[in-house]
Amino acid sequence: MTWNPLSSRSTFRHPLIAGAVLGFVYGILARFAAGRDHGGDFFGVMTLAFLSIVPLALGFITVRVHPRPSWRYRIWAPWLPSAAMLVFCFLVGWEGAVCIIMGLPFVFIGSSIGGLLGGWSLLRGRRTSVAMALLPFAIGPLEHRVPVVDHVRRVETRIAIHASPAAVWAQVVEVPTIRAEETRPALFTTLGFPRPLNATLDHPGVGGRRFARFERGVLFIETITHWEPERHLRFTIDAQTDSIPPSTLDEHVTIGGPYFDVLTGDYRLEPLADGTVRLHLTSELRLTTHFDPYAQPWVDAIMRSIQENILEVLRARAERAANGAAAG
Repeated sequence: MTWNPLSSRSTFRHPLIAGAVLGFVYGILARFAAGRDHGGDFFGVMTLAFLSIVPLALGFITVRVHPRPSWRYRIWAPWLPSAAMLVFCFLVGWEGAVCIIMGLPFVFIGSSIGGLLGGWSLLRGRRTSVAMALLPFAIGPLEHRVPVVDHVRRVETRIAIHASPAAVWAQVVEVPTIRAEETRPALFTTLGFPRPLNATLDHPGVGGRRFARFERGVLFIETITHWEPERHLRFTIDAQTDSIPPSTLDEHVTIGGPYFDVLTGDYRLEPLADGTVRLHLTSELRLTTHFDPYAQPWVDAIMRSIQENILEVLRARAERAANGAAAG
């Protein structure tokens, strides 16, 4: 005899309510367990076992309690507990907006696949349900045995500036505090990343250090490795991870953390025949996950958004300085 949450003894008589509650509780317990394994040695959040198999099991559990689920029910019903789980994780601070948005395809597609399996009569036994619920915890340790390879990405942005190389260079080397009205809405701020504030330089030339500050206590120390006035500035980047308050960035996307880092920055000024300057900004990024092919477009888009925001500020300031000098 198998337990049926829709029996006369069950509090939840409606299959959708019963399945949604069971799926939600399972998802929360799985996320709690994954969060406890900070090293990821057993079952971490940033694993395919969690991102793919947990939604699969959640969808299976949600649909299994329905005696005769339709195909439409199997596909869409798991989305209810999946969405509720994501909202809960956001409200209690387990996940930030960026991780939730990046995880949406995994969660919804995986839960629908699980729902399709949960409606299959051959898989509706109690043993199968228990095995499905435990599957992520069995796969997690196996996934940990697979080495994670660092992938280095290059993200390049550029902008045309109607100013001299000297005027542009002056804005690049040091960046006075950026006012809120100088920036515009961008992808990275929408996802909860802090805005850039300023950059100061302790001394010019190779070996000099730029201190790039962002909102909410984020600091990068940038050591200059190439210095060619009015032409080229390159530096390595050391994120001061220990000084960043825990509430500033989601731990899974913290720069300088185990999964993501920014390694170098590079400004290159290209004088053009029409008297303008094309300013190039290039960053090298390190990505270290088991799902890099999926994460790479997201990381590239976020970094490109940050760089475009910075370039827009530099252009406006350089052009304003050039126009002021011409008027004077």
